[in-house]
Amino acid sequence: MSPTATKKVLIVGLDLGTNTSVFEVAKDGKTLKFEKDAFPTLVGYAKQGIIPGILPTDADTMFADHALEYRLHLDLKWPLRDGFVDDVECCKSYTSFLRDQVDPKGEHELWAVVGAPANASDERKKDIRSAFGGILERILVVPEPFLAAMGLRDDDRVKEDASYVDPTKNSLIIDIGAGTTDCCLVLGCYPGPDEQISIDVAGDAIDEKLQENLAKRYPDIKMTRVTITKMKENHSFVGKKKQANVKVFVDGKPKTVDLGALINESCEVIIDPILNSVRELFSRCDSEAVEFVLHTIIVAGGGSQIRGLADLIQARLREEGYEGATTRVPDDYQHLVAHGALKIANNVRDDQWQVPI
Repeated sequence: MSPTATKKVLIVGLDLGTNTSVFEVAKDGKTLKFEKDAFPTLVGYAKQGIIPGILPTDADTMFADHALEYRLHLDLKWPLRDGFVDDVECCKSYTSFLRDQVDPKGEHELWAVVGAPANASDERKKDIRSAFGGILERILVVPEPFLAAMGLRDDDRVKEDASYVDPTKNSLIIDIGAGTTDCCLVLGCYPGPDEQISIDVAGDAIDEKLQENLAKRYPDIKMTRVTITKMKENHSFVGKKKQANVKVFVDGKPKTVDLGALINESCEVIIDPILNSVRELFSRCDSEAVEFVLHTIIVAGGGSQIRGLADLIQARLREEGYEGATTRVPDDYQHLVAHGALKIANNVRDDQWQVPI
């Protein structure tokens, strides 16, 4: 790869998410296949005084799916909050785990493009780089919505199909993660600060609202953060009210209750903030480009899976006079940022890479 590399190099595209982290990897220009490439962004520390033999190999730290599996015997820690590194040392422990998934034998240098929320400050980007200090040999931090647009782009059709609508040419990306919702105008080049808006109303805000609603309506139901998130992922929707029958435990006894109204109300907390951000970006957009952008509004990220959300955003925009507003949801939302990051990583010049510290 480079005369500076002491080992063979793996090129990595990485979506370091508040809830889930995803990677794609290439070697010598060829994308590698992994049995598993998406992991919960979660670290679990063995509870004090735990009985020997309860945890596999009496581990004091567990990660991702194993942390979820043994969560009753662990103190859980999420390394990221609101899309940003919350605890550098905890995050470094988690990124070391990710490295082991990519290169278990430690035979390669890892050079990675890593996604960050839109308009991340220099200090926030520094935290991301610090979390990879000693983990990656090279790093480049790039806005996640831009990476999502790159991931969605069909490079072959760009070359061969004149009718193909290129999402990197004129589009608006609404990337709804767990910690942040990032809205970004992608107009054929790397977006500047005025073309990006990041808000801290996203999946975690829905979870918090749902937990608050449950506490008011059913004070005897106790649910952990993990359970709340799973329930949201299974039943989330906006728009027309419908049932969501969920099995819960009240005073230790199983009971099925309809939580549809509470889930609906909780999910809708993100709608107005998203629409406000979209309107603001339209006001900043060149008037000649607005019409093209309106036809390519991409709703991505885990929040794109909220039933009815993309359609509701489209309907609200059209009601407000944004004629032709058209939203769509990518088929593979989970790998979009990592896929776009790998595309960028494969084309980064040696002098553009940074050394994480």
